[in-house]
Amino acid sequence: MRDSARRPYYFLGLNWLLFFAVSIWIALTQSSLLWWLRLGWGNWLSEFSALAQLKAIPAGSIWILWLMVSLIFTAIYWFLPAEQIKTPSDENEAPQGRQLTTNADLIDARPELKEKLLRLHQSLDKI
Repeated sequence: MRDSARRPYYFLGLNWLLFFAVSIWIALTQSSLLWWLRLGWGNWLSEFSALAQLKAIPAGSIWILWLMVSLIFTAIYWFLPAEQIKTPSDENEAPQGRQLTTNADLIDARPELKEKLLRLHQSLDKI
């Protein structure tokens, strides 16, 4: 597996690492894990409607959203094989050892196209 194919897994691992580190830090400062129980689990999603009026959103709703998004992305990357997950860099990379094929008859039939391609190759060589 190429490094660019592993990149989403690295970000997902970093996300979980940060999530648990901050959760443990909050639990240590409050001396208990009961802060998870005090979050608004019943209406956390409806509290995001306050964004429309530019009102404050409770921190508990943001924590629950972070947890839910992390779980969804983990499920997606856990159950999908790595071959099915496309990153933007995968689509832009050309396969190794494979050259673009040219239509020699078309190029030979049009000398102005041949001249333009020659100038393009020369300018690319300078870069």
